[in-house]
Amino acid sequence: MVAQNTPAAAKKTPVTVTKAAAPAAVKNFKLSGSPAATITIEVYTDYECPSCRNLYLQTLPELITQYVAKGKVQLLHRDFPLPQHQYSKIATRYANAAGQLGQYDIVANQLFKTQAEWSQNGNVDGTVAKVVAPGDLQKIRDLVKNDTHLDDTVTTDVAMANKDGLNQTPTLVVVNKGKRQKIDGFVPFMILKSYIDQQLAKN
Repeated sequence: MVAQNTPAAAKKTPVTVTKAAAPAAVKNFKLSGSPAATITIEVYTDYECPSCRNLYLQTLPELITQYVAKGKVQLLHRDFPLPQHQYSKIATRYANAAGQLGQYDIVANQLFKTQAEWSQNGNVDGTVAKVVAPGDLQKIRDLVKNDTHLDDTVTTDVAMANKDGLNQTPTLVVVNKGKRQKIDGFVPFMILKSYIDQQLAKN
């Protein structure tokens, strides 16, 4: 015999429908600045490239302070490890693994700052160990060793570099209204500033 569901019974056993929470959007740790910015500057670098080091340490801090932080420009880092650089790929893996833990900028900055040291002996791990906590370092090591998707963004960056006709690092690609303008080599900030101001004036 099947029991009939009465209103009284229904009150005793209410059915609660729980709406599943939407997964949080994964933030691109290599992208910074306001999505409303009309200009995006994509920066192709190789961690062992001396000119990339100069760009990263001399030009980008001013670019970030004067344009990215003020919502005028978005900045996108792109990896373009050069085949002649023995340790560039492992350095890239460490930086991108750190990015998954929210420490991309810290590690990328450390790699460029100490380029002359680790590029001689390949001790990327020891270099990174100086700026991250031991627990985080172990997580980074695990990702570097085991994450088969860690190079996915590098593959994407290299594919875009080929479309952009890249032939050296560093290279900046200024994107404004869908148009991509390539600037090869190290660019002093004041020259870049003049160019950005011209582009902003058109918008």
